[in-house]
Amino acid sequence: MGVFKDEDEVYRYLGRIFQVSLADSELGPKLRKVGSVLKLNQSDPESTIVIDFGEGVVQLGKDGGAEVTRPIDAELEMLADTAHRFWLGKVNVALAMARGQIKTKGKVSAVMKVVPITKPLFGTYENILREAGRADLVDAVN
Repeated sequence: MGVFKDEDEVYRYLGRIFQVSLADSELGPKLRKVGSVLKLNQSDPESTIVIDFGEGVVQLGKDGGAEVTRPIDAELEMLADTAHRFWLGKVNVALAMARGQIKTKGKVSAVMKVVPITKPLFGTYENILREAGRADLVDAVN
């Protein structure tokens, strides 16, 4: 079993980091400028997050958040643990793709435009977990 007990936890923590990043006064405009639509398919537990960076919309699963209506530029498939470790600064996306830990469909360039912009959010993700009383999810990776 992975670090998240169910898909609700994936949305509560991984989904939240996208919502926070798009609402951030400095990062939000940079992310919107990228303009891509990315779909993240996680397993263990099964969950899907779609982010329309251009419109600033985050869709959590089929029914959570606003609905993304623009076409998807790229899809990523990975364990939810891999996404969690990425947001803690422990995963190099290019290396994880080369190793098959992250599988992509579509425009890889769309993914690679977003990754460098998100690095300042690693501490924010850790804070989201700690404030939710889930320091165990941080400490298990460190």
